[in-house]
Amino acid sequence: MRNRWRHAAQALAISLLTSYNATAATLVHIEAAHDDGRYTLSFEVLLDAEQGKVWRQMTDYEQLPRLSEVVSQSRVVKSDGADKHRVDLTFHACILIFCKTMKKVVDIQAWPRSDIIVIGDPTLSDFSYSVERWRVFAEKSQTRLRYSAEMTPDFFIPPLIGPWLVKSFLQKEIMATAVKVEEFAGRE
Repeated sequence: MRNRWRHAAQALAISLLTSYNATAATLVHIEAAHDDGRYTLSFEVLLDAEQGKVWRQMTDYEQLPRLSEVVSQSRVVKSDGADKHRVDLTFHACILIFCKTMKKVVDIQAWPRSDIIVIGDPTLSDFSYSVERWRVFAEKSQTRLRYSAEMTPDFFIPPLIGPWLVKSFLQKEIMATAVKVEEFAGRE
């Protein structure tokens, strides 16, 4: 009986290892803070993918749901040239037993292959303030992403455990999204 369990465990381990996606997203830095209702977040991640391919994944605004389990819908509402877009986003996130669907309409300004600024429209969003900055640059055959954001949710977050839960959730979501960006860029 003991051998049967050991063989079953070995078979499971082998199947997990052989089906494991060989992405190598490396988290270089992450910081999250909360002060008076405003959340700030910054991170830096190194992706094992070419910058041009990463850039294409990040600026395909209609396809953002495939990069993040939290983004349930993404629709370009308006485009003003190749580098300015208004995007309607719907997020659905669960933290422990708390689930929330959030809307955010953002104006995105992109500078080809380097910077993306995302500014939320508070009149059409569940955030009274939202500014995000992405920096994308090549490092040999890899791509370094730098991100910073300030957001003020316009909905209730429990004061005692909420900030800790939100920060923890954001940190996990960042790595999951980085791995997806790297994976899709690698498929190009």
